[in-house]
Amino acid sequence: MANAALPTPGLLNGIPEVSIPDNLQVALSSGRKMSAILREVASLRRGTGRLAPSEYFYYRLWDPALTSDQKRAFVGKQAQHRMHVACNDRHWYQTAADKILFHTIMAGAELPVPAVMAITQAGRSLRGAVNLSGEKAMAAFLRHPTIYPLFAKPAAGKYSLNVISADAYDPASDELVLLGGARQAVLTTAQMLAAGAGYVLQPRLRPDAEIAAKFRPRLCSVRLLVFIRPNGPQIHRAVAKIATGDNPADNYWRPGNMLGAIDLSSGRIRGVVRGTGAQTRRDEPHPDTGLPVIGFGIPHWCKLCELAREAAAIFPGIRTQSWDVALTDQGPVFLEVNFGGDLNLAQLAEGRGVLDDEYRAHLGECGFNI
Repeated sequence: MANAALPTPGLLNGIPEVSIPDNLQVALSSGRKMSAILREVASLRRGTGRLAPSEYFYYRLWDPALTSDQKRAFVGKQAQHRMHVACNDRHWYQTAADKILFHTIMAGAELPVPAVMAITQAGRSLRGAVNLSGEKAMAAFLRHPTIYPLFAKPAAGKYSLNVISADAYDPASDELVLLGGARQAVLTTAQMLAAGAGYVLQPRLRPDAEIAAKFRPRLCSVRLLVFIRPNGPQIHRAVAKIATGDNPADNYWRPGNMLGAIDLSSGRIRGVVRGTGAQTRRDEPHPDTGLPVIGFGIPHWCKLCELAREAAAIFPGIRTQSWDVALTDQGPVFLEVNFGGDLNLAQLAEGRGVLDDEYRAHLGECGFNI
């Protein structure tokens, strides 16, 4: 089933959970003393980054190789929320959160976004897309073989929860063949599409040829942390989100997915990570292909950055933005912008905190006192 064993939005929004006893054991095995670790946890909890004890271990901040200043550059979820509130105008929130509205804005600006075949939210319209009303109409739509491969996402969703990635329709069993070979009944899928705030249905994007050769034919994207500064949009960090196995999306919480730290000047991946805390593994090859990830150049990097700066300027009320840009066979395609967004992806990929001089300057310009 597409939505089996998924974490809740609240869990993904909240402070990361790790086993503190297990991680503490690893920290102690590195030669650190318990008293020193406890003092450090308390100090970072009170610091600008407001790191929870679990975040201390999530980021492996017990590592003796890290200096005190490097540890204080990490930002926890609680501080992240306060920073985003200070930087972003709440009246702009829906432009990022509502995927139908976001698509309308981006398409109107003639920026690349996925085509939309249908929406299932009552009372809404989108040029070029049909509005499916009722489970019967949705089931009939899903039985058209020409709409596949298909990707469907909740119109108000986050973290790729409850997405549907289907390869084909099997009329013999009246089922969808999902990515990876699992099957799901059309009627069950229609019920999903009718639930909540509705869905957006689009043709599944195809990955860039270089991505497919390196990482299998799985769509990957780039996460850009962008600041709206007085002199214009500034890209602060960039991370490659690399899907593995049969995961229907490249979100890092899905088991096995990887993050690559991208060098902003060259567009090449200079470090890669899997897992968190005691399970962190760095600079491994891609698990499906065995090919190295480090050194891979992001396709159309200069064009991607140019388009991102253009797109960022359309949302001036969101002064801290996190963009997801798909790396497709048609070039960069914008998937979404986040209202601030999680800072953990950049921190995990880089192995260093985001709170450097540039971020501090941005926060100061937004009126956030450190």
